Amino acid sequence: MRHRGFAGRDAWLAAVERELAHPAALPILAAKGLDPDVVRTVARIEASHASPLGLCSLSAEQLAGATRLPRAAVLRARLALVELGLEDVVAGPATAGVVHRELHHE
Repeated sequence: MRHRGFAGRDAWLAAVERELAHPAALPILAAKGLDPDVVRTVARIEASHASPLGLCSLSAEQLAGATRLPRAAVLRARLALVELGLEDVVAGPATAGVVHRELHHE
């Protein structure tokens, strides 16, 4: 996979806004029964907990608690962010059993 950069929280959130405004986002959100505001809310919390390299290690349960959204909605929003090309699920041998989200944009 080609590495895509993370230029900071504000730049990533701006990329989220651009992708959500694009017509291609509508079928992705509709298929998951998501309102764009749910995705924005999850994105804001992930961005606020991301490392300088764009890694976020919050669990779905932690995100649900921070956003007061149902866990299922958080999971669907995260999947939408992956499908929109804004984050990937990453795991490595040094972090066995731990899954991180890598936030990125072009």
